[in-house]
Amino acid sequence: MKRLIWIYSLLFTFILSGFLIFSCAGNQAGAYGEEELYPGETMTDDQAASSDEDEVLRLLGIKDEQVETEPPTTETKDEQQILQDEIGRLESEVTERDRQLASLKNQLEEKDAQIQAKSQTLTQITVPTGTSFKSRYDDALRLYYSRRYNDAIFAFDQLLASGENNSLSDNCQYWKGECYYGLGNYNQAIMEFQKVFNFPNSNKLDDAQLKLGLCYIQLNDKAQAKREFEKLLKEHPTSEYAGRAQSHLGQL
Repeated sequence: MKRLIWIYSLLFTFILSGFLIFSCAGNQAGAYGEEELYPGETMTDDQAASSDEDEVLRLLGIKDEQVETEPPTTETKDEQQILQDEIGRLESEVTERDRQLASLKNQLEEKDAQIQAKSQTLTQITVPTGTSFKSRYDDALRLYYSRRYNDAIFAFDQLLASGENNSLSDNCQYWKGECYYGLGNYNQAIMEFQKVFNFPNSNKLDDAQLKLGLCYIQLNDKAQAKREFEKLLKEHPTSEYAGRAQSHLGQL
């Protein structure tokens, strides 16, 4: 029945002539069909419909094989191409997501390895109770001179947090400032150098004063740097750093 509908749609543009042909053909087909029946037989509805289809195809000059093997239309081919393109795009997205996940996994593994290495380092520099303050101070200094600034900061913090009123406590505070200066964290270095002045009898007062001026130079604050160097010359005129302070003032 679907084939009949399709065939009728082809005849739509020729409806007037098709209607006349179909009417004539229907009468002929009915007569012809009745002559082919054996006595006592009647034609079923399906047989009648099939006969009508065959008659219309005959009048149009279309063979039944042509209807059965109708090739795909251009529209069907376009739809297939669109589906194939979409499948290809999705496959590409899946491949890219897999690559990104693999990259993230590698990054996480690297970070985990770094954290483990850091934990081992901190464990190594944790000094057992009973070790002298001086020995621990020397160990922290070695970390600084090895440019292991973060490890050195941790070691100096442990010494300062020990609560011992040691003659080297002011030195620990000063070298913390040097560590941050070495890391390029000049604002934090300024804060650490200023804490040295909490030790009024420290032998690092002029050192800290000089470094304050250098920090402000690095921060491009020439006015404050000038004030720090002038303060060094005023409060520590005989300091070994007086010459350097004068030199920097001449360049500002």
